[in-house]
Amino acid sequence: MTTCSLPLACLAFMASATALNAHATDLSIDVSTPAGRQGAVLAAVFDRADGFPRGKPLQTATATLVDGKALVQFTGLPDGDYAVSAFLDENANMKLDANLFGLPTEPYGFSRDARALAGPPAFADAAIRLDASTARQTITLK
Repeated sequence: MTTCSLPLACLAFMASATALNAHATDLSIDVSTPAGRQGAVLAAVFDRADGFPRGKPLQTATATLVDGKALVQFTGLPDGDYAVSAFLDENANMKLDANLFGLPTEPYGFSRDARALAGPPAFADAAIRLDASTARQTITLK
């Protein structure tokens, strides 16, 4: 066992040891889309309710759609609660298009296939507890 005579040095040592023991997991999302649709899947992962799903995400990812399916991956996420939003960018403009009423015109979805009656679902409804056993999830875009 290591002993420290300087309190600040002890704190630094403990912080570095904790950082080395932190567990990071890669999150893989299998995305499926309605038949006959084409484009790229754009996805974002959020680690808190504040800003979900329109704020600044923790990470973003893009995947190519092949036969109505895509695999989106987020890397190095510490175990915890996350929510994912995804959409099919059919016209390659890098944004979710909407009609005059603000309703999306491109397929979209959320982790746990969460839905809300008006607007996007709450973070708690889409959140998944990420650890090694939940590192692969599915989203169906509608």
